[in-house]
Amino acid sequence: MIKNIAIFIILITVFNPLAKAQYYYKDLVSNKQATAEKATLKQQKIRTITVHSFEGDKSVSKGFFCEKKISKDSRRIETYTKSYTTGKAILISYYNDIGQLMQSSDSSDITVSTSSYKYNTDGDIVSIISDSHSTDDDFTTGLKEEHKYIYNDKKQPVQMLRIKNSKDSILVDFILDEHGNISDEIDTSPNGQHYYYYYDTKNRLTDIVKFNVVLGKLMPDLTFEYNSNNQITQMISVEEGINRNYYTWKYIYNDGLRIIEKCFSKENDLLGYFEYEYK
Repeated sequence: MIKNIAIFIILITVFNPLAKAQYYYKDLVSNKQATAEKATLKQQKIRTITVHSFEGDKSVSKGFFCEKKISKDSRRIETYTKSYTTGKAILISYYNDIGQLMQSSDSSDITVSTSSYKYNTDGDIVSIISDSHSTDDDFTTGLKEEHKYIYNDKKQPVQMLRIKNSKDSILVDFILDEHGNISDEIDTSPNGQHYYYYYDTKNRLTDIVKFNVVLGKLMPDLTFEYNSNNQITQMISVEEGINRNYYTWKYIYNDGLRIIEKCFSKENDLLGYFEYEYK
């Protein structure tokens, strides 16, 4: 059986700022979701979040610890995580006085990643610079990547310039639908992906889809469902590969705060779950 900590790694991979493609979702949509969540924490004066991890058989995940500490002014959040599988990791996020994420630093025993954010006067992201360094067996690798976003006169993103190591540049085009939503994300590099974004009648993102060459048809990478408060109640994350294995995440809220998230296999078996404790 897959251990709960393995599921935690999947979650981190989905939202890794250096991960490939789905730039609109990972850079812009996820940032707005995180900003809204942080505003709720500040409103309810939450200072500490402890995450309890359990296996599919409801036993406690051994060796797992995760805790978030929020500063009194809500401008600094430190997340400390450790497990037998991944070791120790510290994520520190810094915010300005209006709640915008300005910088995040993620460090483990072998990797250090830092991301810096810049916004325009409308509060939209115009630049994300991510710098990652890994050291393994005395061998060090580094990657610097910048995402520069360009908006039209209606304040909608239309292009993004991705620059790797300050020299390799790729243009990503965004196409808008009749409602002003991003419908297509096109990486113009020779092997770039074309992603399709779908929405419900409330203009909430429901599906991120791309063409699967092996299957010869469009297939989803991520799908979302929402509650009446526009909070995500379910997310399905599909793995790469011919088998297209997928995981279903289900989220439960109380008083605006996520209190439980469960992960199920393709066969609908409970693989593990998290419970959140707020103070």
